[in-house]
Amino acid sequence: MKRSILWGIVGLGVSSAVFAQDVAAPARSTMATRPPNVANPRGTDSGAGVACDLVMNYGAVQPAGQAALPYGGNNPPQVVANPWAEAAAAPAAGRGAGRAAQPAAGAAGARGARAGGGGGAVPLGAAGMAMRGTVIPTAPMLPYENVEGPNPPTGTQFANVASVGLLKNGHLVAFQREPMYELLEYDADNRLVRSFDPDIVSRPHGMFIDKDDNIWLSDQQCSTVVKLNSRGEVLMRLGTNGKAGSWDEAKGDHLFNEPTAVAVGPKGDVFVSTGHGGPDPRVVKFDKNGKFLTTWTLKHEDNTPPAANIHALAVDKEGTVFIGDREAKNLLIYDSNGKHLKTVHMQNLICSLYIDSKDQLWMTAGFDGMFMHLDKNGNVLGWAGKEGFGANEFGEAHAMTMSPDGKTIYVADTVNNDIKRYRRTN
Repeated sequence: MKRSILWGIVGLGVSSAVFAQDVAAPARSTMATRPPNVANPRGTDSGAGVACDLVMNYGAVQPAGQAALPYGGNNPPQVVANPWAEAAAAPAAGRGAGRAAQPAAGAAGARGARAGGGGGAVPLGAAGMAMRGTVIPTAPMLPYENVEGPNPPTGTQFANVASVGLLKNGHLVAFQREPMYELLEYDADNRLVRSFDPDIVSRPHGMFIDKDDNIWLSDQQCSTVVKLNSRGEVLMRLGTNGKAGSWDEAKGDHLFNEPTAVAVGPKGDVFVSTGHGGPDPRVVKFDKNGKFLTTWTLKHEDNTPPAANIHALAVDKEGTVFIGDREAKNLLIYDSNGKHLKTVHMQNLICSLYIDSKDQLWMTAGFDGMFMHLDKNGNVLGWAGKEGFGANEFGEAHAMTMSPDGKTIYVADTVNNDIKRYRRTN
C-alpha cells in the first residue's frame, strides 16, 4: 500500500492522503470532546488518542479531541470551566499560553494509580512526595541547570510530551500527544525546523532513534511499533493495528499489549517492551528486518500488586537489556536472549531508561520528578530535578535524551506539557 509523506514548516499547512485500513476501531469516549488540535491543559491527560482506523488519514479527517481528564485516572475534573477554550484563547504566547489562569489546587488535582501511590488523590509537591514515599537520593546533585527549552508550534501548546531523542546533526525530535503535531524537529537553538506527517500513531508513548537516524515509535493505543527514516517515511510496522494481545508465532498472532518502549541493540536487534500495567507484560525481540526472534514474560510470579508495568527499556553496547518495572520500582537486567541476570529494587519510580554515548545508564523517575545517573548495578551516582508545577519542576519526567558530549539533557514532561532543557555547568 502506498502512502504519501508530507514534510513542512509549521504554519504552511499540513495535509495527508487518505489511507484506508480494514481494522475495527476501539470504542471512542462518549464524554464531551474539545475542538481538534487544541491541546489539553497542563495536568490533564489527552485521552486514548485517535481511533485506530483514523490514524492513517488524520490529516484529512481531524476529528474532535477527547475530553481532557486529570492525569492518571478517573478523577474529578480540574476546576476550570472550559479548559480547552481557555487553551485556545491565548495561543500566541507559545509555551505557557492558557496556563496562568489555572488555580494551583485544580492543576494539582488527583493523580490516581499512575502516580505510584495506588488509587485516589495524589497531588504533586511535598504532599504528593509524602503520600508516595518519594525518596531523595543520597548521591550528589548533578551539575546541570535548567535553561530555556523548545516552544510548541505557533498557535499551539505542547500536549503530554511523551519522549525526546536526538538526530546525528544535533536536532531534537519531540514526540507528543497532539495529533497534528505529534512529531516535531528542533535545531540546537530551539528553533522549530519541521513537523512530520501527522498520520503516524494514535497515542504516543516511547521513542528510540538508532545510529542510522531511524526513528522508532510505540503506539500505546493501537498496540503497534513504527519505524521511520529521518525523512518521515514509514519503513516498518510491527504489531496489528487496533488489536492487543500476545505475540505468538505458532498461532500467527502478531500482537502487542500496549507497547511502551523500543530499543535497538548493538547488532541491530529490536527490543520492544509491552504491558502498560496490562495482563501480559513482556519483552519481544526481533532482528533488524522485523523477524521475530524470542520473547520473555515479566509477569510477577506471586501476582501481588502492583501489577507489572514494564515502562522502560534500554540496551547497552554489550547487549545487556535493562528494563524498568515502574510502580514496583524494580530494575530488571537480562542478557540479549532473555536470560535473567539481576533484579535491583530501586527507591524511585522507573519511568524511562537511557544509554548515553559513553555507554552509561540514566533513568527518569516520572512523578518523583528527577533524572538520575546510574551505574550498571542500579546504584545512583547523581541526580537532578524537583517535582511540582513550577517552570523548572517536573509533573512527570517521562523520558530523556542527552547530547553526545554530555553537556545538554532534554526531558519530556507528560504532565506539565513541556520539554525541559538542562545545561551542564562544569
